Amino acid sequence: MYVRKALTYSALTTSILLSGCAFFSAPEREPYYPLLSEATYSDEEISVIESNNVLKSAIKQNALISIEKQNEIEASFSKVFAEVENSEGFSFEDLKTPSFHCALKTIVQQFSCEVYASQQDANTIQLCPQNEKIVDNNLSYLPFNDGVRVIQRLVADELNDEGTLQLEMFLKSTHERPLESLWGAVHELGRFKGSQLSAESLVLTVNLSAYKKDRYAHAWRSAYHEPLVFFVVLPPVDEIATQPNEVASMAYSLNKAKLIATDSRE
Repeated sequence: MYVRKALTYSALTTSILLSGCAFFSAPEREPYYPLLSEATYSDEEISVIESNNVLKSAIKQNALISIEKQNEIEASFSKVFAEVENSEGFSFEDLKTPSFHCALKTIVQQFSCEVYASQQDANTIQLCPQNEKIVDNNLSYLPFNDGVRVIQRLVADELNDEGTLQLEMFLKSTHERPLESLWGAVHELGRFKGSQLSAESLVLTVNLSAYKKDRYAHAWRSAYHEPLVFFVVLPPVDEIATQPNEVASMAYSLNKAKLIATDSRE
């Protein structure tokens, strides 16, 4: 009888201690950016996670391609940019150029550098890729949450060797598209069943415009009637911000960056 009472008392004590630990456990942190899973993508304000859509499907199926694997990235264009297939005067071959990869690299590097710099001490200096400009640091906010990116896009322009095709890749300013929208510049991923990605991963909504120079009039024209949109996954904010310096933060992000291979033919 004494043994049974002792076991019961022990079990009760353990239960109280465990519940106490749970009660005093640290709460989950607030996301640095609005969650992609909860972002709305239509006028009906339907969230990504609440409906069937190609982005959700690609994330759950882990349809991801390292941006350093350029051949695989280009092989995915026929499904990621399926709308280009029947376009007059613009083709997948126009995208399968060094210009595409250079512009994407710049977008990833510049964004990552700005994230890194925003979290550094005031007595440090960071140089980011675009024009080797010193960027602000020791900020109380991340890019696109406040500051210059609220009103200014992050843009990368690349001209082909012949000078006849220009690709403009950009993240829209927060003024153009609020981050609560899927079409806003950046989100934290959130939780998707089956996804192997960290819920804290960053996702960039990248826009791509293309312009061609007319061979006779030598004037530039839009090669496609609207920007093409695709999504790139980056490491979480904390992983980018805790790298040794801005160069390491950019290299780390490039190494980890992945294109979400959405199938827009569906």
